[in-house]
Amino acid sequence: MKCRNCKRTIEDNSLFCNWCGAEQIKAKGNYVVPEPVKRDGYYSGRITVNGKKITVKGTTRKEYIENCQKIKKGEQQVFPTLKKCIQNYIDVNSNTLSPSTLRGYHYIAKRFTGYQDKQINEIDYQKMINDEAKRYAPKTVRNSWGLVTPSLEYAKYPVPSVNLPKLAEPETQFLDHKQIVIFLKAIRGTKEELPALLALHSLRASEIYHLTTDSISNNIIHVRGATVRNTAGKMVDKEQNKNRTSARDIPIIIPRLLDLLPESGKLVTMPQDTIREHLIKICESNKLPVVSMHDLRRTFASLAAYLKWQEETICKVGGWMPGSPIVHKIYIKVSNQAINEDVKKMAKFFQKTGVQEVSDLDSSSMAKSPKK
Repeated sequence: MKCRNCKRTIEDNSLFCNWCGAEQIKAKGNYVVPEPVKRDGYYSGRITVNGKKITVKGTTRKEYIENCQKIKKGEQQVFPTLKKCIQNYIDVNSNTLSPSTLRGYHYIAKRFTGYQDKQINEIDYQKMINDEAKRYAPKTVRNSWGLVTPSLEYAKYPVPSVNLPKLAEPETQFLDHKQIVIFLKAIRGTKEELPALLALHSLRASEIYHLTTDSISNNIIHVRGATVRNTAGKMVDKEQNKNRTSARDIPIIIPRLLDLLPESGKLVTMPQDTIREHLIKICESNKLPVVSMHDLRRTFASLAAYLKWQEETICKVGGWMPGSPIVHKIYIKVSNQAINEDVKKMAKFFQKTGVQEVSDLDSSSMAKSPKK
């Protein structure tokens, strides 16, 4: 046999190399166990059984060696199928995950056509990802892998490294300060006005559907809890918000909102799909960007940025985590628009004075270095 370290020839069944002194991991049946590789908290290696290479793993070095011994003696490790592996993870977390998260997981668990009934140790995971990328958008594939990963970890199986499809930079949709005025006039008096105004106060749809008349006092909206769909598609209330910053108190900044409040009960009961359809018609008929309820939440951030609120304040009132990339992206975009408007005002000033002719002057041209 050869030493696993220096590769020199040593006597068969040696416990140590007589050249370099390296320990030789010896199993029963005169079988030398391959040196495991520790990755992602697991010890794993590949051994040959009946002419076929298989992966063996263990949470400890000892467990890895014992598993290799069992397999060599014919006591094969029992690996669950991918379908069973995912379901085990969902079942064990059913009392801790959000109803909407569980609902999404059940949809994801139906994917991976052709791999559901394979044992998790027999799957070529990169090929599985490639096949999924042919059927679904990059974000969908990445979300699906986001369920497979913890499922494999729960099964104590090493999570393989895979290349996931890249996400295209999404266009963040929202109304600017001029479009907001048009939108408010167009939606006034409609059934969608109340949910739209609540969204313009930075509320998420799940937060809006949880609000009751008791949630508002002294012109303050007290955001506590959310209403989401469960695995059966039924709307259910939950006490927890999306994250720790979501529970917040929002001052009512659009007076019209107070005129639309019902006398008691839930503030909004209209189905979200119905609201979405009506918003599309209102936006299209008024030549506005088509916005959803969530886009109106972003519109709150865009208006706050235009009015020169600090990013920290926007995050706090809107329930975003501090340093939110979404808020920062909106803030920068609105700031750049404001800069261009200010530069154009300055250009008009010089044109009126006759001191200098300025044409098509904007912030990008101001930033260019003068030619030498």
